[in-house]
Amino acid sequence: MKRLLLLFLSLSVTLIACCQILPEDSLSRVEKARQWNQEQLLKMQSDIRNWDIEHSLDSLDQNKLPKVVSGGLIGCANISNFMFTANHETLSSYMKAGGDIGGFIDFRVTKHFAIQGRLVFTAEQNHFGDGHSKNHLWSFGVDIPIYFLGRVGNMQKGYLQVGAGPFTHFTFASNIQNKYTNNEAVDAPSKMILAKETEDTDKYQSLYLLHDNHAGLAVTIGYEFPIGIQILANYQVSLSDIITWYKQNKGSAVADVAVYPQKVSLGIGYRWK
Repeated sequence: MKRLLLLFLSLSVTLIACCQILPEDSLSRVEKARQWNQEQLLKMQSDIRNWDIEHSLDSLDQNKLPKVVSGGLIGCANISNFMFTANHETLSSYMKAGGDIGGFIDFRVTKHFAIQGRLVFTAEQNHFGDGHSKNHLWSFGVDIPIYFLGRVGNMQKGYLQVGAGPFTHFTFASNIQNKYTNNEAVDAPSKMILAKETEDTDKYQSLYLLHDNHAGLAVTIGYEFPIGIQILANYQVSLSDIITWYKQNKGSAVADVAVYPQKVSLGIGYRWK
């Protein structure tokens, strides 16, 4: 016991002596080095946080990204009408409400880029006319857009996606109510409309044929929450003319006007995890 006590006292005296011998400037340099190390550590942590925010998808593990191939459902409300060439200001079309329902398949190419195909069954309607004839058109068909998507965010907090690509539309059934055809329905695959020259005569100036199928450009923007629910906004405009005009008692077609369908839709989707 005495030996242990003597050893403890000798170690204590040695440490006290070493502390007295060590210059004050050496202690200052040690403290400065410790502070510098702490500052560098805090700076590195801040840089890592900033990098994670800027490259949030790149900083994630593969199992925290959307699956390479995934799919889900989409449901939207839509409004649609026709756009006419500028030199026919007498023609007008008014947007009417419809609905979309379908699904999508998503192929993730990289952490920030994906290709998404959709198959959407759509019911559309609008009113249009030229001042002498008024028409109410409804149709039921399918849209097939292909989107090239860019994504920002992560699966833990949600992410924003924006994309564009081509689409095609096929009509399964449709009819049109026209003021000058005694309100008779004209079924798909073609819709022939009679345009009256004046309201005081029974003679028709011309007739025109509306085509059911068309293709164009589609744009989408949406936000996906971590649970898989999506908020979506979509816009489609046809780049193909769907109308052909014919003069009465003449067999040749006359390119009097061009008509391009367009549609805006808002809705929700769900991705299966």
